[in-house]
Amino acid sequence: MSEKMGRDANENPYAGARSALPAAAPPRPRTVEAAFWLLVAAASLVIIRIPVAVAAANAEKYQSVIANLLGRENVVIWMAGEIFGNVLWGLITAVILAAIAVLSQAGHSWSRIVLIVVVIVTALNARAQFFASPVTVYETAWVTLASVLLSLAAAVLLFLKPSNNYCTSAGQDRRGSKLSQA
Repeated sequence: MSEKMGRDANENPYAGARSALPAAAPPRPRTVEAAFWLLVAAASLVIIRIPVAVAAANAEKYQSVIANLLGRENVVIWMAGEIFGNVLWGLITAVILAAIAVLSQAGHSWSRIVLIVVVIVTALNARAQFFASPVTVYETAWVTLASVLLSLAAAVLLFLKPSNNYCTSAGQDRRGSKLSQA
């Protein structure tokens, strides 16, 4: 009997022998791996959208349309809003997508629900970019749409049976390791 086990047995008469090796993690299915890479690609597209949006906001064709719609004095305000919004929300979205990619690869099933919310919000954003903006900046709208489609494909993959089984077994393994550590 090892010293640690003997000490545990003296403190708790019901403590059994503890394994020195942690339980093996369940094998990761290809659907989870594919979803991970789709989410990485979607986050990359969101990052790529930032300089595209900055370049589009500085383009003369959009500035002249805004000048006609809102007046020449409001062009700078529109540009600042476009650049700030695309940089801020682009960075936030990219970080969230990257975090969801890592968490889903680790088998956290709640990350799939967060991904659905992110897909819905970004899809509404893409819709607004195409149809509800005073100036449709197609360069950013198409990149946003591509990111939404990649995220949606990842969400579908994460809800398939192999992914669902992986999340369930990974969650049980995490709960089991927490119980064995307690």
